Amino acid sequence: MRKIILGILLLPAAAAPRLAVVIDDFGLTYPKNVPDEKWMALDLPMTFAVMPESPRTARAAKETLAAGKELIIHFPFDPFLSLELPPGRVSPEDLRKVLELLDKSLKQIPGAKGLNNHRSYRATRHRPLMEGFMKLLKPKGLYFLDSLVSSKSAAFEEARKASIPAAVNAIFLDEAKVHDKPFCQKMLRRAASLARKRGEAIAIGHHYFWGTYECLLEEGPKLRKEGFEFVFASALLK
Repeated sequence: MRKIILGILLLPAAAAPRLAVVIDDFGLTYPKNVPDEKWMALDLPMTFAVMPESPRTARAAKETLAAGKELIIHFPFDPFLSLELPPGRVSPEDLRKVLELLDKSLKQIPGAKGLNNHRSYRATRHRPLMEGFMKLLKPKGLYFLDSLVSSKSAAFEEARKASIPAAVNAIFLDEAKVHDKPFCQKMLRRAASLARKRGEAIAIGHHYFWGTYECLLEEGPKLRKEGFEFVFASALLK
């Protein structure tokens, strides 16, 4: 009996469910949006995705690193780039365009650990382009996070085929038409529920919205007290 009790006492504690929150679209900030400095001061490990070719790209990237957040590139395929996306094959011109933007992005956002897609509904569904893009991305040493703007995205699968560390978004915390605090709270709790079942989950929000910011400011400490661990997206790679 003593041995059984001792064995129970020595069992390892269950690992805390992990949540990675990614905030997109840094680089563009308007007067009505949450100021970047408020996001930088938020006391949670978070991953900030900065868009290339934007007015505040360089500054947002520097501020992210200085704040101790994880920096990734928020890469826009379509509609930012005008892509052919021919059925069943990759266009050499499309590959040229995405490589040119990728090289610009790396110069404009130094220190980035990974890359996720901004919008790109058509491009991420186009398997030949995703296959070609991942071959271009592989030598850069970045991980890939599929934002999963389409359930038919081929991006994660092609990243793994190319042996790129990768992950998939599970929940969007906000939407263009609905982005108040109650909506974010509901979606964040949904992500937490997934994390309890699976051990981990990734949720993506956007830095424009006060509702998203206030939700994370309030709910982050609560979830920590409930046993959740907030981590960078890079901690959940496959």
